[in-house]
Amino acid sequence: MAGPGNNGEFHRADPAYRRLMLLLLVLTVVVGASVLVALQWWLGRLGSSARMGDLFVYEAWLQRLLGGLCLVLGAAAGGFSWWMRGIAEASRAERRWPPSSMRTSADVRIRYLTSADSLVGQLKATSFALALVAALLCAWSLWLFWAS
Repeated sequence: MAGPGNNGEFHRADPAYRRLMLLLLVLTVVVGASVLVALQWWLGRLGSSARMGDLFVYEAWLQRLLGGLCLVLGAAAGGFSWWMRGIAEASRAERRWPPSSMRTSADVRIRYLTSADSLVGQLKATSFALALVAALLCAWSLWLFWAS
């Protein structure tokens, strides 16, 4: 059998892409830790004003904070859903996973034809579910902003 996929082909990793992903991971961890420290400081200041009896302002600020967090998470989920849908379309067009234009940070075994087609269906279903989660998070965020 000399058909595609029977010879153990691999989609080779891109070392520059791997370095970029590691750099972005480190940057994300540093920014996230900084935001957590700033949040702790801000909540401490807000908590001191709540101890003085201004609980309605405290509740409004916490609702705005939760609304902002939901909006950021909804935007991230929406962007990832859009990217995943694009990858699924490229795989469907080529009937190959991963698509030849996709950069990877590790070597990936190539899947062809029906194996790739089934993966495309899973990617589209996951993309739809993620878009639904993004819409719900954004709707909840708007409700929290409106309620505060």
